[in-house]
Amino acid sequence: MLKKITLLGMIISATSAFGVIKVVAWDIHQVLCTKPTGLGYQCIPKEDTFALVKELHEKGVKQVILSNISSRSFSILSNNYPNHFNYFDSNGSLANAHFMFTRKPHGKYYSQFLKRNTAIAPNECIFFDDKPENIKGARAFGIDGQIFRNAKQARIILQRKGLL
Repeated sequence: MLKKITLLGMIISATSAFGVIKVVAWDIHQVLCTKPTGLGYQCIPKEDTFALVKELHEKGVKQVILSNISSRSFSILSNNYPNHFNYFDSNGSLANAHFMFTRKPHGKYYSQFLKRNTAIAPNECIFFDDKPENIKGARAFGIDGQIFRNAKQARIILQRKGLL
């Protein structure tokens, strides 16, 4: 948990096992969007979650996608909802591990994600996903994995981390 302590007008960050968060990673299905009705791009953005995304963006927080959605489906989804998906750093994002033939929760997936984001340490990333096995996989690599239940719960976590 990130706590802010004011000392002589200065803000000092105190952290626990995880470092100061520099990147917020989001899964797509059941987190940023509804469960798809068919193909991966056939989902609807969750406006309450995207309100958080926008708020983080306005504060200058880097955000990435970390999802098993296929690259093709992600491209279609991004084109269908450009005002939602333009908040994410495409260079740091990972959709379907870019043809690595692996998926979350496998270690190779998280390893590839960290290679794409060399400017951060694993403990400087918080990751929201709805599946416990994906969170367990992320935590094995030192990423601060959080089970996503709803936007309200995510907001509380992000506030505790000092991001909102």
